[in-house]
Amino acid sequence: MSDLGFFLIVTGLALISLGLTFVLFRFLKSSAQGQGKLLGGTIRYGGSLAGFVLVFGLLFGAFHQLRRDPGETTPISLAGKWSLELHPSSGAVVHGSATIRQRRNDPVLDISGELVETPITFNSIVGVIRNRNIYLIYENLDRERGLIRGQVIEDTPKTLHLVYTDLVGYDLNKDPSGILILTRKE
Repeated sequence: MSDLGFFLIVTGLALISLGLTFVLFRFLKSSAQGQGKLLGGTIRYGGSLAGFVLVFGLLFGAFHQLRRDPGETTPISLAGKWSLELHPSSGAVVHGSATIRQRRNDPVLDISGELVETPITFNSIVGVIRNRNIYLIYENLDRERGLIRGQVIEDTPKTLHLVYTDLVGYDLNKDPSGILILTRKE
C-alpha cells in the first residue's frame, strides 16, 4: 500500500469517527472518559474527545487487522520428509534422509538430514526461497560448511535437484561439490 493510500484511509477513518462521535454525543447523549500517557505524563479526557479517540481507535484497529501486510511470501511448499541421494564428486551415490521445515507461504526454510552409508549429519544455518531459487547455507558435524542452491519449478515439487558447494577452507573430505536429489516421501 502506498503512503498516499494509507493517508487517505486514515483520513477517511478520522472523518467517519468524527461523524459517529457527533451522532453519539449530540443526539444520543453519550458519555466517555479516557486517559493516556503523553510526553512522560498522563492526560485525561472526557466527553466527545474521549468518544472520538475510542471510535477512531476501534476503527483503526479493525483496519489494521484486516490490512496486515504479510511481507514476503511464496507459494512454494517444501516442508516435509524427503529421501536423499547424494552424488559427490567421487561418483559414488550415498543415500539418506532429510527433513525440511517451512511455515506455510514463508520463504524462510530449514533443512536437516543424515547420510546412511557415511554417517554424516548436516543442517542448514540459514535457508531462503527467493523467486523460484533456493539458497541454503549448511554445516555438518565435521564442521564443513557450504552453499546449497537450486531452482523450484512447481509450487509443491515431488523431487528437488540441488547443487552443493563447500566453502573454501571448509572442505575437509576432499568433496568440494556435488548434487543432492531429494524425493518427497508420501
